[in-house]
Amino acid sequence: MQEKIKEYWQDRAKQHAAAPAATTDDVYLRELEIATLRTTLGEHGLTSGTFLDVGCGDGYSTMQIAAAFPGFTFWGVDYSENMIANAKARLNSHPELSNRVKFSVGDVLSLCSALEGTVFDIALTDRCLINLETFANQASALAQIAACVKPKGLYIAIENFAEGQDNLNQARAAVGLPEIPVRWHNIYFKEEEFLSCVREHFDLPVIKDFSSSYYFATRVVYSKMCQMRGEAPDYKHEIHQLAVQLPWTGQFSPVRMAVLTKRA
Repeated sequence: MQEKIKEYWQDRAKQHAAAPAATTDDVYLRELEIATLRTTLGEHGLTSGTFLDVGCGDGYSTMQIAAAFPGFTFWGVDYSENMIANAKARLNSHPELSNRVKFSVGDVLSLCSALEGTVFDIALTDRCLINLETFANQASALAQIAACVKPKGLYIAIENFAEGQDNLNQARAAVGLPEIPVRWHNIYFKEEEFLSCVREHFDLPVIKDFSSSYYFATRVVYSKMCQMRGEAPDYKHEIHQLAVQLPWTGQFSPVRMAVLTKRA
């Protein structure tokens, strides 16, 4: 199964070689993730250091963050050779970042080996761990990530959780919309299972439901409007652009951000 999942991402990298949609069709969600990450780093007063992006995909988000934080150096790793090839091609078109950003092939399940023992001030996963085929692999990956973060360093996990997915589907059902299933190549965390894995290495996280309003607006309100009109939802519809600007409230999205501090 894990090889089949990797093939899926290899194929997406080929299909979306230079486009922001390589890692998700919902490009505005990706922009919201980047904006929230910028805000979170700013809240911690971080202006310099080393940044690891695990499962960096085509490097789009990595380079957006690198441009916003010139005091940091960035290392992006991904197990998809095609994604890394796209990331390197993207970097070649931005020579102003070449001395602070690099990309290489590496698997989160053998992360310490791929990084040759390097440790970082900040590590990020963005919808990466949900692509592992078992919870045991997810737990192993979290331990690998913890080993690559310096004491008092940050791990920021933008991952999908079952609780938000359930709430979203309940809201959809209330207006007569069908359930959105978890995709075949994903396993969503349950919050308590996630906490049980990370509490050994990190302080308990601050969890941000940053995309809750966005999902409610796009997957409930807009989707219902499309159903009423007999239209297919379009990720490029302007309501997605508008929904990015909404303040977040509630827990209507599977995509959540957990901000964890490594214990000394």
